[in-house]
Amino acid sequence: MRYQKILSKLGLSEWESSVYLDLLEHGTSSIVDISNRTGIHRPMLYKTLPLLVETWLISSIIRWKRKYFKSESPEHLKNLFEKLSMSFNSIIPDLEDLYASNDTRPNIQVLEWKKWIRQIFEDVVLTLKNWDTYFRYSSRVDFWGKFLPNNYYEQRDKKNIQRYVITSETRAKSKQSKPNREVVYIPSWFDLFDENVGKLIYWNKIAIIDYNTLTSFIIENRLLAKFEEKIFRTLFRFLRQMMDGER
Repeated sequence: MRYQKILSKLGLSEWESSVYLDLLEHGTSSIVDISNRTGIHRPMLYKTLPLLVETWLISSIIRWKRKYFKSESPEHLKNLFEKLSMSFNSIIPDLEDLYASNDTRPNIQVLEWKKWIRQIFEDVVLTLKNWDTYFRYSSRVDFWGKFLPNNYYEQRDKKNIQRYVITSETRAKSKQSKPNREVVYIPSWFDLFDENVGKLIYWNKIAIIDYNTLTSFIIENRLLAKFEEKIFRTLFRFLRQMMDGER
């Protein structure tokens, strides 16, 4: 039964799964043999067997002027999985367009407690694709072991996600140089991060995190996210120029 559930997800019908598993277990068999073991009537087998032959899961042979069937290697199931995966991936862009155009009004969530802050950073690495970019106003909080998911760094670096970070002068000087990250800082005489609040801008989302109360706000809206990104980029360029002038 467990195998049939998995095979059904690959597109096999209940009859096709039963016949294929029967032949895997019992080897080369006639239609009469298959019918007796599975309880599937022969008219249904005459419809089912050709479908399995087409997918290369079974093959037919002639012995003593009678047709027999035998299973092929389960490796052929990978072909079904790959076809299903390709079909699935091909419709994702269309579904994303439908999702993005479904409602232009912002979707706002208010979340509390540490686990939801972790969820935000997990959403970042799950939402962004290879070589995508996020923009972050970094607070003075030390994230290590506190708010990041266990596999955050691994997923982020595997996707080569680009990061632009605005933070405090003290924190910026403590950050090591990394190829996929550029950091600029707000001067110490105007510490924007005294309030210990951070902000993330990624895809069509804006996440605001209050580390004092462990409260998070997620605003999902393409236009608002684009607007916030433009403000971030403008400030980032200004701070970069200011840092270059200090060197």
